[in-house]
Formats: sequence, structure tokens, C-alpha cells
Amino acid sequence: MLPRFREYERCSTTAIDAYLSPLLGRYLGELGEAAEEAGLPAPLVMQSSGGVAPAEEAARAGAWSVLSGPAGGAVGAGLLARAAGERDALGFDMGGTSCDVCVVEDGAVRRTDSRRIEGRVIQLPMVDVHTVGAGGGSVAWRDAGGALRVGPRSAGAVPGPACYGRGGEEPTVTDANLLLGNLAADSRLAGGVELDAEAAAAAVDGLAAELGLDREQTAAGILRVANQEMVRALRVVTVERGLDPRRFALLPFGGAGPMHAAAIAAELGIERIVCPRASGVLSALGLCASERRRDTARTVMLGGEDLTAARVAAEVEALIAAAGDGLGPEAAPELVYEMRYAGQAFELPVPGPARPDPAKLAAAFEQLHEERYGHRDPEGEVVLVDIRLALVIPGPEPRPVAARGELERLSRRVMFDGEWVEAPVLRGEPGAGEAAEGPVVFELPEATLVLPPGWTAEVDESGTIKAQVR
Repeated sequence: MLPRFREYERCSTTAIDAYLSPLLGRYLGELGEAAEEAGLPAPLVMQSSGGVAPAEEAARAGAWSVLSGPAGGAVGAGLLARAAGERDALGFDMGGTSCDVCVVEDGAVRRTDSRRIEGRVIQLPMVDVHTVGAGGGSVAWRDAGGALRVGPRSAGAVPGPACYGRGGEEPTVTDANLLLGNLAADSRLAGGVELDAEAAAAAVDGLAAELGLDREQTAAGILRVANQEMVRALRVVTVERGLDPRRFALLPFGGAGPMHAAAIAAELGIERIVCPRASGVLSALGLCASERRRDTARTVMLGGEDLTAARVAAEVEALIAAAGDGLGPEAAPELVYEMRYAGQAFELPVPGPARPDPAKLAAAFEQLHEERYGHRDPEGEVVLVDIRLALVIPGPEPRPVAARGELERLSRRVMFDGEWVEAPVLRGEPGAGEAAEGPVVFELPEATLVLPPGWTAEVDESGTIKAQVR
């Protein structure tokens, strides 16, 4: 149920849903039957909005699960940011093929009510995640003009980067990280992958010959180009939306994210990094701890004399009554009021209670309008366009577990700003109170955090590494 205006967007969403629902329905039906035969609970399915729903409910509307993968990571970023005491953070998920970024503001992941995927609009509530094709497996190449490019094509899992030793011959971001010391040649990656430095060198040497550079210059260039792609993605969700990235902490996750975090933070003027112990599996953690959630929205178009407390409350009650079937009394409503000045084409989201004061909503909208666009219109009529509702049953709250503090202390050469530096390497799970100064490399069980000179780091009680610029 999503009775909203804008006919093109509704039509596009309906067409996508009609295409996906039969496919997803068959798959989830078979999954549910298999779970029942095995004596397992009925599966819950992550939705693009950042909450889970029963498989039967998800099967009826496939478009609601289009961004379910990135949504799990965004939810995990919000959980871990709050646990680390950071109410404002930029989640930065770098895996093998892509990089997903999101904003955690005042402890909550930012959401949107529409986005474009592969040129097609989906007008549904979803976590606001932006994706670019820059991951550990992204292939580096020389374009027709002689410039170094990275991605969006990926080496994938098979054959994967050249350094995986599975027959890959093209240079990737992971190969560059290995050659510059960010990864150790004796490291064993998830799945038991052993790294082949000679294969990585051969792949990068081939590209270096095309570019007229040496191996180290080419590897460093690959990382700089990949980092710029990810910086661009973070600017899309911050600067282009009126947010100053410097007031946020950077929370990197995914297998490759922490290796690139310091360089990206420096580019954006960010001075704090929060690297969770579980950064390599944060998307799975977010899925496990997600809330039960049901979203809907309705276009109301109330302005002037029609924008009254009684009318808004009546619309909210009707929405809750229509959406709340089967959730139970423990479901709490979360409401967002989409507002604009009369004559504008786009709205701004204003959170509010179930029985809001229209004057307070209008004041909050005008303040947000000034923050976003630099001005407000004292003579303008404020219009309530849409009401967005989420009925939420909170998920389990992760309980911090003390890190084991089992460390192997090593050292190796790592390149920072074109210079080789002998850097300490802390391999394993650092315990609470462990402190270090850059240059230093933390080799965690699922990810590697690389800090250049000028950074300090300390480990909190749950094993999260908090780093900041000196």
C-alpha cells in the first residue's frame, strides 16, 4: 500500500515490483519450505528500508527488497556508531566489487523515499545508500586517452584479483594494496585465500608498461584513483545534500574499507575513524540485529487552513490502522512529514510525533530549509505533501563482548605518500586499552586498518578501534 502522487514514479515502481515479485516469491517459498523441513524458524527477509519482514510478506512485494544487501550494512553502521559513542558517522562499506556509503545522523541511518537504480525510479521508503563501482576486485586499466582508470569492471570472485592465485591476470585494487604493504604477503584472507605477490607484481607491471610508469607509481596511482571514486560517493551523500563531512566520524567496514579509510578521511577533512572489530562482517551483524519494520506513505497535500492538528492526526490514524495489521501492539510508530513551500517541486523530511502541532512542523521545516538551501521564505505557504509512517518493533541490542587481546606483534614496510616506512603490525584482536601511533597496521580477523603517520589509535572495551588525527 503506497497511495502517493507522481504518476511516473508510481508506474515505474509498479513495473519493477511486477517483474521481481514472482521470482522472489518462488525463491522465498522454497526457502520457507526447506526451513520448515529442517525444523528451523520461518526466515525473516531484510527490506530496503532497513528492517526485516516475514518471508511471506516480503514475497508479495519484491521491489521492497531491491537494496536489502546494502541496507544490512547501513543498519550495522548505525548500531556500531551508537555503541562507540558517535551519534554522527559516515558508513563506508568497501567489498570486492563496489563501495556503499550512508549517513548516520543523530544515531539513526538516513532514509529516503525514492531513488533511481539503473535508470529506473523506485518510489519506496529505503535506506539512503549510494553505491560506486570501486572495490577490492575493481580492475585498473588505461583508457583511450592514456589515463589510469579503476572499475567499474571487477575481477569478481573467480578468478578474482591476480594475487589470489586463481588465474587472474588483470591488476586490481587488492593487488595494489599487497604491493604497497597494506596487505602482507603471508596473510590468509577469508576462505583460506593465500596471497601471491609475484602474480600481483606481474599484473601491475603489465599496466605500468602501458602507462610508462614503474610498479610502485602504478600501484599508488591505482589506490589514489579508487579513493577518489569513494570520496566522490561520500560527497554525494554529504556535501551535495547540505552536510559538512568534517563533523562526522568515518566508520569503514567490509573487507577492504579500513585499508582506505585514513586516505579518504584526509581528503574530506575528517579527523575521526571508528573501526569495529566486526567490520568485515558488519552487514551480517546489521541483518541479525535489525528491527521488525513495516513502512508506508500517503499523499495528503495539506496547506493553509487545511493544515490543522485534527486533520493531520486523522490522516496518521488512518495510516496506522491500514499498516498495523499483524504487527501487534508493541509496534511503535515513527513518522516523517514531507513538506515544501507552495510552488516548489521537492519536499524536505521533518520528523514529528503522531499528533503534531502544524506550527511546530512548519517552523522545523523552515529551519531545515535554511540549513539545506541557505534561506527561508517568511511569506511562503508551507504545504504538507506526504506523511511517511514506519511501524517498528525493535530488534535485539548487541551486547559488547570484551576483545580477547590476543596479538602477534610484527613489522613490515608500508608505503605512505611515496615513501617506504617500517610500520608496526598488530595482528589479531587487540584488547581494551591497546594504543598505538601511526604509522601502524591493525590486522583484524576480517579486515585490515592502515593508519599513516599523524594518527593515534586506542581500542575500547568491545574491541572497536578509535583513531583520530594528532
